[in-house]
Amino acid sequence: MSETQTTIPVDLEARREHERGKYTALIGSSYGSSNHGRHAYALVQSFKPRFVVDCGCGRNLFIQHLRRLGIDGLGVDFAFPEADIVAPMHRVPVSAGIADAVTSFDALEHLLPEEVDEVLDEMRRIAVGGGRFVFSICPRESKTRVNGEGLHPTVKPRGWWLDRIKRVGTVRQGLGAPRYIAGVFNDA
Repeated sequence: MSETQTTIPVDLEARREHERGKYTALIGSSYGSSNHGRHAYALVQSFKPRFVVDCGCGRNLFIQHLRRLGIDGLGVDFAFPEADIVAPMHRVPVSAGIADAVTSFDALEHLLPEEVDEVLDEMRRIAVGGGRFVFSICPRESKTRVNGEGLHPTVKPRGWWLDRIKRVGTVRQGLGAPRYIAGVFNDA
């Protein structure tokens, strides 16, 4: 093992903390400043939401812009202090049924594979019954590396992600740009 590589823990909580450490190492950089949801504003507005929760918000640019459009919401991220709530996506400290829409732009691939279903269940929990979702998911390895490790532990094809998402909701084809996966959460 080279000096720049680290040992990856086996325990799930330790692995989660290991992943979080990658992002805290990037806080002084521009990482997290891309607004991957910038092409989804019209789509989200078409839902006429009162409240939106953006999971994995990075520096919270998507929600900040929604607020300028008159839509309330909050951004959740486990590392960036610009988030309204600094928390992991699998444990969002908000009431059930708070959001008319839940978004996540280029964040789900940052989860550990065994966290994906838990996070999607949590997103469904925070959405009102029949609440909407809009996701973008990067299917490639991250170009950004920290200590020799990439930032995308879950690199899977679109079909794999659709199967995971269909457990908690119905994907509606033709909503928004092709880069987004949009639909309606099933009632829990």
